[in-house]
Amino acid sequence: MFDPVLTVATADDAALLAGLHWRSWLAAYRGLLPERYLDELASGELVEKWQQRMGAAAGEYRVCIVRVGEVAAGFACLQPGFAPQQGVYLDNLHVLPVWQRRGLGKQLLAWAAAEVVAGWPGQPLLLNVLDGNRPAREIYRRLGGIETKLPAERIAGDVCVAVSQVTWQDVPALLARLQS
Repeated sequence: MFDPVLTVATADDAALLAGLHWRSWLAAYRGLLPERYLDELASGELVEKWQQRMGAAAGEYRVCIVRVGEVAAGFACLQPGFAPQQGVYLDNLHVLPVWQRRGLGKQLLAWAAAEVVAGWPGQPLLLNVLDGNRPAREIYRRLGGIETKLPAERIAGDVCVAVSQVTWQDVPALLARLQS
């Protein structure tokens, strides 16, 4: 039976989040980021990142994990204070490849939209997406997201990638679309 459950992440989930994040990057960013970075450096960087986020900086983030049975399939992370003049920033939205095309990403995006509607009414929802991540960009376009080209983003060291910002000005309309 396929019965996904969304739960709020805690500090105890830092290692889980780092693993989900890294495994998602391996699948989505192969060919977009240097192989050495993905295979040798990204995992360690993501462990540090999620330990920090879920530890001392936990109040700056809202994180939701989607599980199917006992298996963590993906997560979303809001960082409301990142760009408050622009809206509420969705810093991460990842679903592992084996769980894609089952509506889990849609559920995570609906969670993020509902958080924005409840906590920051009237604010846009925005995220950054690698320009080379065509599948994600197409999904966001179909959901009414508006793309704006950004300067290249530094991922780590000298690794820079082309990115665009996707914005939903009318978050209640996005939420309604996701829930239909």
